[in-house]
Amino acid sequence: MDLTAEGHDENDVIHINISGKDRGLLLSNSAAFLNSLEYLLNRIFQENRGKSRKEEDAPGIELDSDDYRKHRKLELELLAQMASQKVLSSRKPLTLQPMVPRERKIVHKALTENAGVESLSEGSGENRSITIYPVKATSENLGIKACDRDKSGVYTR
Repeated sequence: MDLTAEGHDENDVIHINISGKDRGLLLSNSAAFLNSLEYLLNRIFQENRGKSRKEEDAPGIELDSDDYRKHRKLELELLAQMASQKVLSSRKPLTLQPMVPRERKIVHKALTENAGVESLSEGSGENRSITIYPVKATSENLGIKACDRDKSGVYTR
């Protein structure tokens, strides 16, 4: 494979950028090879670290290829926004395609910005995906306090 790697350490994470003529092989099939390689490197690094160190002390290794991760994050945030709009308009749950843990975390975080939906990871292994559910309107998620009710129990603003 014709690839080169450059790395730097930032906030206890070792960032390695891989580029070259064959980078397409890393990114094909939703970057399956890049994700697998990153997983293996992290497992090896954690297994071979000193026994005196705690796992939390070991830096993580993050692989990227010419800003693929940044572009993918933007795609996932847009997907979350569009999916939440669909769930809100249809009032029906929507299950997204299976994703790796890093991508599910991005989607869950993006969905927390929308008070009208909630998300849940379901399934296991490579088939673990996110289902987005509409949230029933309650006084809590509408931002209405008990003191916003009149004597008859009707909400007032």
